Amino acid sequence: MKKQIAGAALIGATLATTLLSTPAAQAAETGPRIGVLSGDTLSVKEGNLFTSWTTQAHGVVKFEIDGNRIGVLTTGGDVMVKEGDLYTSWTTQTGGVKDFHLAGGRIGVLRNDGSLAVKDGNLWASWTEQTGNVKDFDLTPNRIGVVFTNGEVTVKEGDLYAGWVNQMNGAKDIELAAGRIGVLRDDNSLVVKDGDLWSSWTEQTGNVKDFDLTPNRIGVVLASGEATVKEGDLYAGWVGQLAGAKSVELSGNRLGVVRDNGSFVVKEGDLYASWTEQATGVSAAGLTTPVVVTTDVVTLQDLRNIYGAIGDADTVQQGLESLNAEMVRGGITTAARKAAFLATLRNESGFRYNALEGTGATYQGRGFIQLTSDTNYRGAGSNLGVDLLGNPELARSLQYSAPIARWYWTVARSDSNNAADHYDMGLISRYVGYRASSAEDAERCADFKSALRYFNGGSLPAPDSQITCYRH
Repeated sequence: MKKQIAGAALIGATLATTLLSTPAAQAAETGPRIGVLSGDTLSVKEGNLFTSWTTQAHGVVKFEIDGNRIGVLTTGGDVMVKEGDLYTSWTTQTGGVKDFHLAGGRIGVLRNDGSLAVKDGNLWASWTEQTGNVKDFDLTPNRIGVVFTNGEVTVKEGDLYAGWVNQMNGAKDIELAAGRIGVLRDDNSLVVKDGDLWSSWTEQTGNVKDFDLTPNRIGVVLASGEATVKEGDLYAGWVGQLAGAKSVELSGNRLGVVRDNGSFVVKEGDLYASWTEQATGVSAAGLTTPVVVTTDVVTLQDLRNIYGAIGDADTVQQGLESLNAEMVRGGITTAARKAAFLATLRNESGFRYNALEGTGATYQGRGFIQLTSDTNYRGAGSNLGVDLLGNPELARSLQYSAPIARWYWTVARSDSNNAADHYDMGLISRYVGYRASSAEDAERCADFKSALRYFNGGSLPAPDSQITCYRH
């Protein structure tokens, strides 16, 4: 979903910017999407590889698709974003922009003067200034990475006010994906790290002209035009894909390549799957995998299938729509992440958005995640733009309970998704559970494994020995 920048000829296009919009359509779900930029026209399809294209906008020099959002950079330097189905209207974000990215609830813009600003929340949230002298950047729901004009790389993790952690020098491009950071150096060598911001770099390959990352794949286009991809850890072997490639796009089990001749092909499944031709005359492309913004991410029946009877089912059902929307926004959509999140909520609140636990203290446990302490109420309120310190009961309201759970998971405890990716339920329990008993750890881990088996089709995706249950 990165590097969807049109060729230089598009920058000087004389065609007036005309953004297309129609009344919102009926669909509430966001399926897997593919977008292509042909000339200055953006088209997007939703569904399988053989569905039809829907024209989205003209006068476009760059686009991104992320979850249920589509963003464009126009020839006039404006960023526009729509949220929902393919027929919703565009919302202007800001002008004077030369690059932008989308990630979960975040929108980041690199202005013409080299300054970087990011917002987190709905499309009308306020901008937070980040830094200046930026030549490249990327976002995830809990990380921001930049390459300065002097080639220095720095990354922050947590909320928009977190401190920067220097990474390396001599860089020209950065890509982020969950716990991974990929950097393309000035000499065209690629290095990637996986884990926290202080983990070590692993050399990948040289002579790289384009690359992309997901939590379990790395794709590169070499200077020779060969596209090659690895799957698994950072030491996995490369699997050659095709020649004559210009750029590579990765998302989940989808892999796309724009060829030098402007044709765009996509495969779905393993690295040895067959290619399906998508479009010609393409200058840039992007992919997403299935994302749902209704209760189809996790349904009440899913919870019953995993855990049996669900108490206060009417309340649980009432809260699922907002919970699922925030799970999508926080990237909690893989089998492991959903399993870890649900195991946590089962023990914290029984999946009830209005849960209340404590001895009557002002900042006692409330909501899906059981928010406690004035520090957390202040942090969540600041992130969401609401006074939770003065109105603590809002923490268990239908409006704010799910956003708070997402904030806690991706901001306050920003490594939660990465811990889930590595089947480390013990670390997640330490992040969230306040009682450090082995019995509680075992219970949370059993709930994690039950959900993981369910979302993985009936079996664990890794040996039981690779699942960490106890706090460390």
